[in-house]
Amino acid sequence: MLRWLLLIPFALLLAMGAGLLALMLAAAVSPEFALLIGGGFEHLFATLFALAESGYDPTPMAQATVSLLGRLGFGVLVAPVLLVAIASEVFRLRSGLIQTGATGLLAALVPLGMLGLSRVPTLSETRVISALVLVGAVTGLVYWLVAGRSAGGEAADPPR
Repeated sequence: MLRWLLLIPFALLLAMGAGLLALMLAAAVSPEFALLIGGGFEHLFATLFALAESGYDPTPMAQATVSLLGRLGFGVLVAPVLLVAIASEVFRLRSGLIQTGATGLLAALVPLGMLGLSRVPTLSETRVISALVLVGAVTGLVYWLVAGRSAGGEAADPPR
């Protein structure tokens, strides 16, 4: 019971923190990813200041943007590792490869869902998706290192 109350939430928090660090590292390594993140924030602030200078209240736009960023962050950093952690506990999946790969795959499904799979991603989009797969894989690996190796509690004794 102590595992469910302390170890798993602690492992999830560590995994999400590692995912955030991996997100920053991906932005430092990939020019497309850096442009997506940095360019997006630059455009957001320019638009908010332009609204304020023209006499409009930028609060509704800022609130909508923060809400969208929160949903995207949840979809990339929180939801994949949480879903894989729940599945690994329920089905006693102790494989690091499964936990890392599944978390990476789920983290990539967010942008693929946004594209709607209606076309083949461009090279730049493929690099961004690859960076998100790696971010998800890092969160899955950290969770597995802390709590995933003993997923589902103690292993049952093999039959004699």
